[in-house]
Amino acid sequence: MTNNASRVQVLDRALDLIELLATSENGLSISELSAATGLPKSTVHRILSTYASRHYIEKDAETSIYRLGHKFVEIASLYLNKIVLKTEAAPIMHELATTFNGISYLGVLENNEVMYLERAEQFNSLRLYTQIGKREPIYCTALGKVLMAFLPDQEFEHIAQQLSYKPYTDNSITNYSDFKKEVMRVRSQGYAVDREEHTIGSSCLAVPIFDYTRKVMAAMSISAHSLFEHYSESAIFSKMHDASIELSRRMGYTQPPAPYSK
Repeated sequence: MTNNASRVQVLDRALDLIELLATSENGLSISELSAATGLPKSTVHRILSTYASRHYIEKDAETSIYRLGHKFVEIASLYLNKIVLKTEAAPIMHELATTFNGISYLGVLENNEVMYLERAEQFNSLRLYTQIGKREPIYCTALGKVLMAFLPDQEFEHIAQQLSYKPYTDNSITNYSDFKKEVMRVRSQGYAVDREEHTIGSSCLAVPIFDYTRKVMAAMSISAHSLFEHYSESAIFSKMHDASIELSRRMGYTQPPAPYSK
């Protein structure tokens, strides 16, 4: 057996460990896991130690019994939240697309890019589904700017300084300094715009979507040809802001209380 084939088999057995623990009501010991998978105890221990260091597995210090860790709950929650988010967003996005005779997008930050979770037009078409999962740069799209604007400073710096800033049009941001200035502007005004920075003839305005912890979990946009020629920026933002708050509330968001004044 080649080294590659051996590694694949170990990975396959490692997933067996996860599935065994997932279906065990009270957890399992290394001896039980070894017997069930056919892996040596030393190999089981090594795999479990790796899982435990990343919180996928938890070990009871008194009984040495292993169970699934909180990391799996976290991942499952993120996955389920995306499904719920898409479901709740669909009618809101369709209304935006109809109002502005354009296309509405829903995106999240993934691997330093924007990944589309959903797309809506006034009239449904097969093109809708070809966009789901598509990735776009973050520095020349309104969705990307919003997602970056609401990151903690340290995380923003880490990502922004890695970007290549390839120009897509003559309007594209092409360096870190300009991108940071743009992101600061987005933070202060609460929305981002793309004026033909990614695609000539197409402009866009995006707003953040908040979760129950009041953190930004996604961004939603409206895009159209000559968008800002047909509608004022303030009018677009007003409608988009209302849509953002509605969707955020559906995801458990509650607005901070207004400052008390006498």
